[in-house]
Amino acid sequence: MRKLLVLFALILSSCNPLKDISTDGLTYDGTNVFYKGELCATYSAIEIALDNNKVVREVTYLITEPRFNAQALSIIKLINEKNPSLEVEVELKEER
Repeated sequence: MRKLLVLFALILSSCNPLKDISTDGLTYDGTNVFYKGELCATYSAIEIALDNNKVVREVTYLITEPRFNAQALSIIKLINEKNPSLEVEVELKEER
């Protein structure tokens, strides 16, 4: 039984899609996210939602400029590491 639990834990930990995403260059001050010292995403909203019959808190960040769109997954990982109880969304900036 113990071996089964360890195996299950290993499988779950290897299924993390953000595992190989780097947060290098990103910093977070609680509301804003900076990439190499430049503001790249701002706090937009916090929502409460029902997800699979569980109440969850979701936080949304807005990318400030299209050139930072590539940092979206890194931002999600960074915010999730700082606040694991939150579900994180990043809204991309449309190029014009």
